[in-house]
Amino acid sequence: MPARRLLPALLLAAVIASIAPLAHADGTPLGPVPSEDLSRPAVKADGHGGALVTYKTASLKVGAIHVNGNGLADGGLGFAPAVMPFTLEAAEPMRVALPTDTQVVLGSDRATSATPVLTSMRTGGAASPGFPVGLAMPSLHPVLVAGLGGRTLIVSKNSDSVTYWTLRAAIIGANGAVQSSVQLSSPVQFFNADRLDATTDGAGGLIAVFPYYDPSGSSGTKDLAVFRYTAAGTRPWGDVPRPVVFAANDQTDPHIVADGAGGAMFVWTDPRVPAHGSDIYALHIDRDAQRVAGWGFYGQPVCDAPGEQSQPRLTADGFGGAWVVWKDQRSDLAGDLRCSHVLADGSFAPGFTSAGQELCTAPGVQGEVDMAGDGAGGFYAVWRDERSGNADIYAQHVLANGTLPSGWPANGRALTTAAGTQEQPAIASLAAGRVVIAWRDVRTSPARIYTTAVVDAATTDAPGEAAGALRIAAAGATGFDVRVRLTLPAPGVARVELLDVSGRVRARREVWGPLDAATVSLPLNSRLEPGLYFARVRQGGASATARITQLR
Repeated sequence: MPARRLLPALLLAAVIASIAPLAHADGTPLGPVPSEDLSRPAVKADGHGGALVTYKTASLKVGAIHVNGNGLADGGLGFAPAVMPFTLEAAEPMRVALPTDTQVVLGSDRATSATPVLTSMRTGGAASPGFPVGLAMPSLHPVLVAGLGGRTLIVSKNSDSVTYWTLRAAIIGANGAVQSSVQLSSPVQFFNADRLDATTDGAGGLIAVFPYYDPSGSSGTKDLAVFRYTAAGTRPWGDVPRPVVFAANDQTDPHIVADGAGGAMFVWTDPRVPAHGSDIYALHIDRDAQRVAGWGFYGQPVCDAPGEQSQPRLTADGFGGAWVVWKDQRSDLAGDLRCSHVLADGSFAPGFTSAGQELCTAPGVQGEVDMAGDGAGGFYAVWRDERSGNADIYAQHVLANGTLPSGWPANGRALTTAAGTQEQPAIASLAAGRVVIAWRDVRTSPARIYTTAVVDAATTDAPGEAAGALRIAAAGATGFDVRVRLTLPAPGVARVELLDVSGRVRARREVWGPLDAATVSLPLNSRLEPGLYFARVRQGGASATARITQLR
């Protein structure tokens, strides 16, 4: 961050006592002392102020521990390390979804057509009824996306000597029933080494993005394609992955987030301008896979500074845009961290440019970044940091206006500087201003999973409507489309309806939380007459309404 945007040193010293509290200084080890090394923690918010932390063991078992809002084990949903009924790989991240707050779904790192690809575990370690689940097709490094009504969606791709380039997707019900599945041979070529990423489409389906091989150039390059699989199992963008980014050299390492309106924004590493080295690019597409107005046709730079930029990560800002963090080697070959804020229309938020802003420029290597929104338009980042010569865990909080809250040092704040290696951080947002963070910790042997919570008064004490409130507000209306601004504090399905004054439902759709002031469209089957209407959202036992006025 530029110095003019940070608190002066004297003021920082004066307010250091009010720094956002941790649940436990230096982190808290989860569970009893293990008999073998633990690794690859993943954190998923449960929608009720807590989170589930899952991990792998050295013998490739999987364990899960539920934590409360302070990052401490609370005896909720979880199980001791157990053997999974499918193949796991030590270097792969956990593949996990929480389609409900009582069901954890775990995915295989690779599966054949004769082996399970998913299982659902209950507290104590028993599989849920109907699980594990196999598909009549192989699966390599799939992505899991929570669907509606306890469903889980899975999408993967691979090239092999039998089906060659193939895209695969399925929807699994809460009872383990395969409700839909497809195996689509693709003329679009891709490589196993290039991962896909996927996110919700906001209506119970998914949107995936991945690199593919484009042989049309003189030497061939990797470009980007997208694919959508709806809650009904349809493919509105076609059975063939839709190419959306064509540029010189290889576009790789894409990551994607939902925009809250049925579309998505994704970022990737892009060396299309050789003089720049590799840059960070982004693209925003709508529910029809069309570029959102204001965006370059083949994406546009988030950062095009000299030197190498890579490893982009992003989190939604709650308004259709996203915060992006990446590794930046323009000044230090070891790699610093920079960030930027890209709005829904492709413009930069005030104060940001394609040079990016400094997030951490401390000596040594910074990497393994993970991100989560803060519930108020800003974000938290957590990373592995070697400024001390030892691998530690640091975090930073950036507010919606791009500044740092009181008590947060310019190069981040140490969550742990314990002896040994701390690595593989993972983060999840629980409520406005509160996150839970987990990491692998080798301060003792065997390696354990540690957690902590960070709570920042800069967001939790912000004036206005209470944190965690279900909210809906009018955002515009035309004859055939009504838009509302929606905040869903919890994961899970919510129903949004438009009613006339007689109580008749004129439009209805389901969306998936959490959302933070996201714009959601309610398409109409017939033209909306001028008059007064009411938009209503319901999630769990909560509801909220807003008045909608349709003018001539």
